Amino acid sequence: MERMVSDLSFGIDFKPSHLILTLLKKSFRRIVLVDYEIHPLLPEGQREEREVQILNLINTFISKYHLHQEKTSISIPREKVIVRLITFPIATKENLRKVIEYEISKYTPFEREEVYFDYQIVKEEKERLHLFTVFIKKTEVDLYLSLLKKIGIEPISIQIPSTGALNLFYYHEGTTENEISVLLDMAGPFFEMNLIQGRDWKESLHLPLPQEGKESRLLNTFKRSGLEEDSYSKSTFFVYGLDANETLLANLKETDHLKGVSLPPLNRIEVEKKGASDLYQVYASIGVPLQGLIHPHVGLNLLPFVMKKKVRQIWKTVSTVLTSLAFFLFLAWGVGIYFQYRGELEATNAEIKKRKPEVEVVEKLQKQNEGLGKTILELQKIKSEETSKIEILREITQLLPDGAWIWNFRYNGKEIEISGFTDSASDLIPLLDKSPLFEKVEFLTPVTKERVVDKEKERFKIKARMEGRR
Repeated sequence: MERMVSDLSFGIDFKPSHLILTLLKKSFRRIVLVDYEIHPLLPEGQREEREVQILNLINTFISKYHLHQEKTSISIPREKVIVRLITFPIATKENLRKVIEYEISKYTPFEREEVYFDYQIVKEEKERLHLFTVFIKKTEVDLYLSLLKKIGIEPISIQIPSTGALNLFYYHEGTTENEISVLLDMAGPFFEMNLIQGRDWKESLHLPLPQEGKESRLLNTFKRSGLEEDSYSKSTFFVYGLDANETLLANLKETDHLKGVSLPPLNRIEVEKKGASDLYQVYASIGVPLQGLIHPHVGLNLLPFVMKKKVRQIWKTVSTVLTSLAFFLFLAWGVGIYFQYRGELEATNAEIKKRKPEVEVVEKLQKQNEGLGKTILELQKIKSEETSKIEILREITQLLPDGAWIWNFRYNGKEIEISGFTDSASDLIPLLDKSPLFEKVEFLTPVTKERVVDKEKERFKIKARMEGRR
């Protein structure tokens, strides 16, 4: 029997060095993992060859399962986004998206015209709203959309790895009241840590992972997350990701004050692929297409607002038609009268014909959006002559030693200013001077010593000119 389109959901997880493809099917009271594939990718420096490789891998997978109009969700690397835990007055709830849009420059180094964003309300109090907000440069999203458009794919959602992992974890009801679950995604050279207390999403951290002393770095990050010290005995680590292994689990299990360390739950997912033994490596990737089959606990979606509106309109139309058809067929079956069945079928066809003008309106809007998209891409090409702020932040992150952090960053196109704390501020000047991006590195203010988290740190403010900028 041929599968209905609504039964399948296709996931494309773009990792920095891998492509993970997953296909889920919704059967009676269960979700089935039909198949998954992990493919290493060419380096990002070989951009054209890498794009051809990605498209070939996706096309091969689509052909393998004769996929056509299945719902497709994608996930992009966490290092390409900025995540903020923000608190707003309760009065802002009615116009929350507009309020966030107005304050984008406060929470990111970008202007509001440069980014797409989405948010999730994680807690609502009498006076305040607590929400997770995700920001990403439009140019980053548009690259993925234009790439997939070459093979006729328009995704219904754009997620980050934590979205897929959290939705899969909540689907398995892995949370326990008053206890803390730590979802630990090991995907070098970074790790992602999401803290859940009961059913509440408390924190999301994404940090570089050193080659040596991984376990110490993970535990120190956990201790600094703001939880009370007696919470450690209530905490369970769930470890997954491409770089997760038995050695890491064993070392973490030796930590006395943790309640437990294990692989995340997957018992509610039926696996069709034979010999599947590395499911914990693709845990977050399995959760990516889940958003197309169930109502997700975390609905963060970085798809441009115009495309989200289009998806809602199309699926509302399709849902109305399918619902009407199902009702008419059920009525005909129940009564058992052939002529009544034929009459209801004609009514269904009339309903489809009635909806046809709405579909034509959507197609017209799509053509208009394509024209606007081309204009936006041309403007972005002009603006791209300026050095990418993401590139600058990545360079600074790689140069700064352990124990140093930045609390303020400014960039005007020619110069940067960074402020923060470190163990030895005098070591930072030669480190930044070695970078091909910076020149004329100097302190803007005298270095001062301050007490930070029971440790003495040096507070600094440094200015540097961008290489080649006058």
